[in-house]
Amino acid sequence: PAKTSGDEIEKIMKQYRGDLGVKCEFCHEGNDDPKKIDFASDENPTKEVARYMINMTADLNDKYLAEMPDRMYADPITCGTCHRGAKHPSVFVPAPRTEPPAAK
Repeated sequence: PAKTSGDEIEKIMKQYRGDLGVKCEFCHEGNDDPKKIDFASDENPTKEVARYMINMTADLNDKYLAEMPDRMYADPITCGTCHRGAKHPSVFVPAPRTEPPAAK
C-alpha cells in the first residue's frame, strides 16, 4: 500500500476534528500545549475507539455502499454523517407520525 504523506494525514485529522467538534487531545495523549501532544502514543483509550470507527466507516463505504445496486448518490459516509460536529452522536428520534383524519 502507498504511504500517506504528512500533508494527507493533517488533512484527514482536520476532517476528523471538524466531524467530531473536538481538539487533537480527544484521541491523542497531550495537554493544553499543542506542541507537546504525543501523537504516536496509544495511551488514550479513545484513540482505539477512533480506529474501530474509522474501520467501520471504511467497511460501510467499501463493502456495503460500493456493492449497493442502483445507488442513487456517491457521497461517502464520514464520521460527520453520524457525529455532525458532536463528540458523541445523538440518538435519532423520528418526529411523531400523525394519521390523516378518517374519511366520513
